[in-house]
Amino acid sequence: MASRKKIAADLEAALHSRKPLDIDVYVDVLASHEARLQESLDEDADDAMLCMIADDGNVAMLVIGWDGHIYRNENALEQLRQMWGISFDQNVKVMVLIFAEHISQGHLGVAGIKWVPQDPVGQ
Repeated sequence: MASRKKIAADLEAALHSRKPLDIDVYVDVLASHEARLQESLDEDADDAMLCMIADDGNVAMLVIGWDGHIYRNENALEQLRQMWGISFDQNVKVMVLIFAEHISQGHLGVAGIKWVPQDPVGQ
């Protein structure tokens, strides 16, 4: 298993589009967890569920919306950018550290997330 530092670097690179998201890792690891993650989201009051994995330098992610829509890899990243808006970079810093810890212990990086309200310009 890679170190937390390496995992964090891989996650951050993928979230900032410096590293492509990997469909094979998605299919091999994340796809089988979609239903369980959907059930978990249904039990919570979150707006969406974010799940990431890093495997040998390759990263995959999914976002499940409150309506059950599943966003995979690049579509998940775009959805996450929309949800977090101007708070994206700050939220990435926090989530990368948490997810790197989870992944380094052999778990998926999973978190319930919320839409971040955007302040109107000039107000």
